[in-house]
Amino acid sequence: MSPLGYIIKRFFGNLWEHPLASLGSFLSLFLLYLLFDLAWVSSLTATKYYDQKISELEIEVFLNDEVADSVVPVVMEAVASMDGVGEMELVSREAARSYLGNLMGVDLLEGLDINPLPRSLVISFTPVYLTSARLDALADDLRRIKGVDEILFPGNWLEKAEYFKKLIRDFLLLLGALILIAVVLNSVHSVILSARTRLEELVQLQLLGAGPVFLTIPFILEGVFYSLTAAAVAWLVTQNAARILTLGEVAVIFPGVTEIVYFCLAAAIIGLLGGYMGVRRSL
Repeated sequence: MSPLGYIIKRFFGNLWEHPLASLGSFLSLFLLYLLFDLAWVSSLTATKYYDQKISELEIEVFLNDEVADSVVPVVMEAVASMDGVGEMELVSREAARSYLGNLMGVDLLEGLDINPLPRSLVISFTPVYLTSARLDALADDLRRIKGVDEILFPGNWLEKAEYFKKLIRDFLLLLGALILIAVVLNSVHSVILSARTRLEELVQLQLLGAGPVFLTIPFILEGVFYSLTAAAVAWLVTQNAARILTLGEVAVIFPGVTEIVYFCLAAAIIGLLGGYMGVRRSL
């Protein structure tokens, strides 16, 4: 039998002669990759939802009652010239009264001769400025503009949201690292067990002059096969499960096809390293 024929025969023999061990190795890797996929999808979904909510963040700047209507355009021009300011809308006293009436269901100011509600500017910002540190700095700059009376924006909420975002990111990074280590150890252990079942055969081949590369290739292929197949099946299960999964207004976000392909290739490399480490420990 040619060397290539032996390698192919031995590779499939390792898989089919011990079906329970092969199934156990596949399932353990499958569950690890499935856990990693769920963590990855959860991270992308949470990040997308966070960015969506942050993009809706606005600062409302209330103008002093002493500022004449003719001076309001000057104040708006000063605000618009600041870095990071995106869109800006002037809310007049009449618009504020209409909004209050719609909110309460009744015009609370009916019968008053003067509308006491303040004028305000509702300001949105470019995405790069939507952080607590930059918005705090912008708020300080806005307070220095003559005619600005009060500024309203959820600074404390934004700081807590950023903290929890960082906490989730760090947790998922740690989880990913632990899963990676578990995958490598699982691949090494599976190949060690497979090699030990054929230890006598490997010794005989070594005595006949077989080199280490020739002996290790079937086991390396076995490690690649288990890891690559488990990673691909885990993604198929994850994507099919998403079809029946709904999170209300939250859209489940998946990596792109290219990223999934790279992930499967990385899984194959991990399987290769695990297979090589496992068989070298057995020879």
